[in-house]
Amino acid sequence: MKRWVPAVAGTALVVAAWGVAAVTPDDAAAEEPFVVAATMGERATGRNLAVTFTGLRAAEAVTNDGWRAEGSWLLVDLEVEAVQSEEGTLLSLATLDVGGRSYRASERPPASLFRSGLAIGLAHSGSLAFELPPDAFGEGGDGAAVLRVGLDEDPRLDSVIELHVDLAHVEVDSEAELAPVRWVGR
Repeated sequence: MKRWVPAVAGTALVVAAWGVAAVTPDDAAAEEPFVVAATMGERATGRNLAVTFTGLRAAEAVTNDGWRAEGSWLLVDLEVEAVQSEEGTLLSLATLDVGGRSYRASERPPASLFRSGLAIGLAHSGSLAFELPPDAFGEGGDGAAVLRVGLDEDPRLDSVIELHVDLAHVEVDSEAELAPVRWVGR
């Protein structure tokens, strides 16, 4: 046996071990949510949630069932329904990531889809409302944003429906009303 063979074999084993360590996901990756990409107007289906994003609106004031709030609002119109089971199906995750910050859907409006219960085969339509910084929209805004919806505030090991939006191109109205929460007949 040549004297250099063990050195080459040892080096090859070290390089192989380094390669395995480099491609092995960390412990947190094993619990990450299963992301389902959505597009506007198209139905996206996760484990127990189906979502169709139907519109984006921005306004300086929002109204809902006699309630009114001024600010910088993004309204997301959507249809949601359960897919496999109605047990524990609340729309509990609704976040918007903009410029490295995460915003949760507002609980202030008296009637929105946030935290509403879902049914199998019968979609609810309505809106989610996000209160954002005044500079979030228009050319001076942060632009790219990621909207995530799901059934649990802690989405680990579950599916999350994700929509990428460009806030720079959302027109801001002086006032907008949240869409009423109602059943959608198919």
